[in-house]
Amino acid sequence: MSKDSHFTGQPVYSQVLKLLDKEKILQISRETKGSEAYVKRFDGYQHLVVMLFGILKHFDSLRELEIGMKAEAHKLGHLGMNYLVRRSTLAEANIRRPQEFFASVYAYLWRSMPNFSGQPPLQVLRGRLTSLKTGRSCFT
Repeated sequence: MSKDSHFTGQPVYSQVLKLLDKEKILQISRETKGSEAYVKRFDGYQHLVVMLFGILKHFDSLRELEIGMKAEAHKLGHLGMNYLVRRSTLAEANIRRPQEFFASVYAYLWRSMPNFSGQPPLQVLRGRLTSLKTGRSCFT
């Protein structure tokens, strides 16, 4: 029996990160005015990875996010991160990195994802989650 490593048996966070093209996101970050200003190590891709971690774990504050990242410190290498991000670094990045960066990443992902229903990706995702609850396919 062959192993299918497409998405079966992988954590949701891992599946989401596989959809992201690191080089393209770094390019968007460099092209967005002010996105990489005053940045030493915490680039746009790492900021996006950390914020997605917080969203998927349902964290409500930067303190919770920092503690959650410390708890998963041994797995940071798998995320493409080589150090623990401090709460102050996150706070400064949230202030300094313009929202246009995240809007550009969203637009890129929207264009690159297969469009099954003509709706924005968030609506497609909500439809998939609804179909999982009801047992109906949202692709019919």
